[in-house]
Amino acid sequence: MALPTSSRSGSTVTVICRMPSGLVLDLYDEGDLAARAQAKNTVMLPPVPKESITLRGARRDPRYHKKENIMLGMGGRTEVPSDFWTAWEKQNVNFMPLKNGLIFAMPKEADAVDKLNEFRHERTGLEGLDRDKIQGVKPMASDDD
Repeated sequence: MALPTSSRSGSTVTVICRMPSGLVLDLYDEGDLAARAQAKNTVMLPPVPKESITLRGARRDPRYHKKENIMLGMGGRTEVPSDFWTAWEKQNVNFMPLKNGLIFAMPKEADAVDKLNEFRHERTGLEGLDRDKIQGVKPMASDDD
């Protein structure tokens, strides 16, 4: 469930998401999480985020072409309030896509695009297979031959 977000500080960062379909960032109240952890009875309901932001994925990169489906070097760009990003990053310091550089933030969009260009040859593991390099598979002959 995506909740409306509000920018408290007014400043934003550009978040790049190299995952194909994007990602939903949920920010939780630290007090609520601590109370759940200390509760004597197990709380069976999932925690409710106080804010959520949906990141655009690599398929939303302006250079992405659906027919070719090339994901390498692509990344979606989303403007996120800087205080939200700082709090979310603090809550999710061990989140593997964050640790592995699949999502990252920079203060300016130009800096974020420059950093994305550094990853242009680094595979994420989420790219599709290159159909020309799959052993034992030949493309179908077209009627034009």
